Amino acid sequence: METNIMAIIGIIIFFIGALIVSLGQTLNILRFFFGDRSLFTQIFWGIIFICIGLFLIILGSPQLR
Repeated sequence: METNIMAIIGIIIFFIGALIVSLGQTLNILRFFFGDRSLFTQIFWGIIFICIGLFLIILGSPQLR
């Protein structure tokens, strides 16, 4: 069984985005990283990371080869 590095990176990026969306308001390190305390900015960047992660997972899937 072949492991695809692109799919693994996509899964990691997806989970980072999910953490940003779900825990963005409670984790202080994320507040300092984004430079403001706007929940909309954190949700926006979280959704961007989730979309990039899903895109990499789809590109790395062996069914597309």
